Amino acid sequence: MMTCTRCQGLMLDEHMIDMQGGYGEMWSASTRCVNCGHRDDAVIQHHRRAYAKVAIETMPDYETCDLDWGSEKVDSMAA
Repeated sequence: MMTCTRCQGLMLDEHMIDMQGGYGEMWSASTRCVNCGHRDDAVIQHHRRAYAKVAIETMPDYETCDLDWGSEKVDSMAA
């Protein structure tokens, strides 16, 4: 039994047909959450991995800086 990565709901296998595929009609298998509707398949996983790789490679290097928090006036919040 698989659980959804978003809501931890039940994921069921689902077979879909791609009517506009480059090679004509093609069946594909995916999973769908019965709780939130999240879908997951091989194409989605491929795009997530590719995006994660690009995001890590293009992540800027932030310089660390020391902040003087004592100079800020902090008001107490009302309950």
